[in-house]
Amino acid sequence: MFRFSDYLRICRENKGVTQTELVDELIAADSVFHSLDATTLSRWERGVSKPALSKQTLIIKYFSNHFGRVYPFLEEAEPIKIEKSFCAIGFSKMLGRHKMVMDFPTQSMDINLFRIQLFQDSSHQQTAVRKNYLILKELYGSNFSEQQHQMLAEHPANYFSICDYMGDYYGHFFALKLTTVAFEKVINFSITIDQLTLDDIAAQDEVGSYYYFGFFSIGEVVISLIWINFYTHLIKEQKRVRNLGATIVTKEGETIAKNMNTENTCSIEVGGQTISSFQATPAQMLITENIVKMLFNPESCPELH
Repeated sequence: MFRFSDYLRICRENKGVTQTELVDELIAADSVFHSLDATTLSRWERGVSKPALSKQTLIIKYFSNHFGRVYPFLEEAEPIKIEKSFCAIGFSKMLGRHKMVMDFPTQSMDINLFRIQLFQDSSHQQTAVRKNYLILKELYGSNFSEQQHQMLAEHPANYFSICDYMGDYYGHFFALKLTTVAFEKVINFSITIDQLTLDDIAAQDEVGSYYYFGFFSIGEVVISLIWINFYTHLIKEQKRVRNLGATIVTKEGETIAKNMNTENTCSIEVGGQTISSFQATPAQMLITENIVKMLFNPESCPELH
């Protein structure tokens, strides 16, 4: 896992300021640092002591704003290194319960044997597409056909990951990379997801917004690994992502949306059912105390002890 002490030093050195200069800048940026001095900052960089989680988050926000990207320099690391830095158990607790996460006892399974693969690399493509089709049918009464699902799944700009364990399907996560115009229409209920076409999908190298299109998991460990894979992807691809969002019909879904620091945009009533939309920027979702804790505080992760 990454350590906050190392990350703090790397960001400061790349900014080209001394410890004393950084202290002055942090104090000017937020009054919470009013008592900070260079001696304390030095102790933080050497790992002798560590600031409270709230201050770690503020410092990371400060560097992210200065360098114009979320988690500067971290996004340059290999995806596997970022993934291994996340605490899977911590992610599971952050997400909470959901009807699309089964109670299969995956805790006793070897976590190193789970493989998160992109759709095009998986042998469980049909299983995942079929499962997602049934989920949308159950939750939204969607008129999307399996063939339409298949076309969207095969589009290289969309994000579709599938979990494999020793040759068996264990779950998936599907997000559409919509054009910014199409995303706003869906989030504001100007159009329904049934009306989306391939023309509404942003190109791979184009700035777009991710719309969560369905997920399923056999157990808590699996959904944590699936989300960690997506968060890693988001850190790496942040320059091409404007917003992220979903339309939600369940209380469990609302809880997850709020835990991920997304905001309720609007709600409508359809056939006696309330549908709410939630959205956030990559920075809103990624720079939270929960994420900072899982990325930079290995001592707080039970699975590492």
